[in-house]
Amino acid sequence: MSLPGGYAVGDKVFWTGMNQTFSSGDQTVHGQQGEVVGVATLEAYKGEAVAVRFPGNKINVECYLDTVGRTPTQATRS
Repeated sequence: MSLPGGYAVGDKVFWTGMNQTFSSGDQTVHGQQGEVVGVATLEAYKGEAVAVRFPGNKINVECYLDTVGRTPTQATRS
């Protein structure tokens, strides 16, 4: 299965967006490393996002391509 942005399952990515805390208690932290686990499934995200598992989170986060980067350097651009 082809994923948006040329990503593949298992790729390491870094969150480039602002810190967020979800109602579940899960978080995204600027610069945090996660792992691509598949394609985003929510209709609004299809074709423009990937699902990422961040350490300590209970569920995957659907991330638009402009909110993840392949290197920590990309994560420092905010």
